Amino acid sequence: AFPAVLLASLFFMDQNISVRVVNNPDNKLKKGAAYNLDMVSLGLITGALSLVGLPWMCGATVQSLNHVRAMTETRFNDETQEAEIVNVTETRVTGFTVHALIAATLGLLPLLGCVPMPVVSGIFLFLGRRLMSGNSFFSRMRDSFVEENRLPDDHPIKFIGRRKTSIFTITQLACLVGLWTFKQNSSTAIFFPSVIGLLMLVRSYVLPKFFTEEELVDLGDPTPE
Repeated sequence: AFPAVLLASLFFMDQNISVRVVNNPDNKLKKGAAYNLDMVSLGLITGALSLVGLPWMCGATVQSLNHVRAMTETRFNDETQEAEIVNVTETRVTGFTVHALIAATLGLLPLLGCVPMPVVSGIFLFLGRRLMSGNSFFSRMRDSFVEENRLPDDHPIKFIGRRKTSIFTITQLACLVGLWTFKQNSSTAIFFPSVIGLLMLVRSYVLPKFFTEEELVDLGDPTPE
């Protein structure tokens, strides 16, 4: 029962992280969010899959974000010198098509077995690298080595200084390293969901002791209402 509780926690957080990142206001989605309905559907599907011994379903954050980006229309803003999202085509057709093609590959398993593992790993590396573009965490890591006068006017370094921004970024990096260490160690991997829960405690109780709410807003991490 104890591993089941941890697994349920992982499903809950993975699903919520995926849908909340996809429903980011920057994506300008028009459909209404249905977080509770999503969780009910996930619970029913997970129960059915467990009974017949099939693999569980998860939020698939990387694939979900890449799907949204593939359906996104952007345009270049001459004032900000950045690409801006115009709209996202919201449809279920592409999702069903992708999973139908995945199901169709069952007949190609002997052929897929000939594909070298480095090629498969390269695909996931490419998908992960695509998601890094525009990520505030990686952007701040890069910008910590950039001269301040070359940064955009709305950059957090210009509001709260390089020292505070670096402390926040280093804290995030330490949390990421901790997560990776737990996940890679087979003896502690089962506690991975609990470690994710600890990150919420760090954000809710530790960071507010060192950063004001205004500073957290400037860093792009406002306290949820």
